[in-house]
Parts: sequence; C-alpha cells; structure tokens
Amino acid sequence: MTAASRRFVVKILIFTLVIFAIATILFHTVFKMWYLAAFPYLLLLIATVTSIGHLLIIKASDQNPRKFTTAYMASITLKLIVYLSTMLIYLLIDRSQVIPFVCTFITFYVLYTIFEIVHVLAFIKK
Repeated sequence: MTAASRRFVVKILIFTLVIFAIATILFHTVFKMWYLAAFPYLLLLIATVTSIGHLLIIKASDQNPRKFTTAYMASITLKLIVYLSTMLIYLLIDRSQVIPFVCTFITFYVLYTIFEIVHVLAFIKK
C-alpha cells in the first residue's frame, strides 16, 4: 500500500467516525422518529465502497496515468450499481421506512462523494 493510499484510509476512517458521531447525536435528538437500525451498516457500506473505489483509482493511475479516466468511470459505475442494488433490496424488505432510508442514504452518499472528489482532485494535482 502506497503512502497516498494509507493517508486516504486514515482520513476516511476519521471522516466516518465524525459522520457516525454526528448522525448518532441527530438520530437521538432531532430525527428521533427517523432513526434506522440499518444506519451504521449504511455508513459502513458507503465508506467501504468509497475506499475500495478510490484505492483502485490510485492503483490504476500509478501503473499508467492514461488509465485514470477509465478507472474513475468504472469506479463510479460499480458504486452506483452497488448502491442502487442495496437500496432496492432494503426497500423491498422494509417498506415502512422508505423516506428515512432514502434521505439517510442520499445524505451519506453526497457526503462521501464530496470527500472522494476533494481527494481525487488533490491526487490529480500531484
């Protein structure tokens, strides 16, 4: 694992812990009625998929800089397939919490997408 990969893993772990703490506080106070038992698993899924995708992008671009675009597009496509499959399966199993699940999922997705884009742009500048 390269130094850039290690730094990214540490940063995403810290980011995930901060998001977990904030979400836990919000779900126990303001959004008490929207609490999902699956929220920690959603957070873990999105953090894991984001990490794997980012590490594959770094690895591909280290081998050949021209592969960056292909790796990035493949990463986005695979992430969307995993995320949409997860949403579909969960919503077919538990239809009672559609709105809280979708809102929580989209919030986590946007936060991690912004986090990854910031790190990809920093990686490209180097």
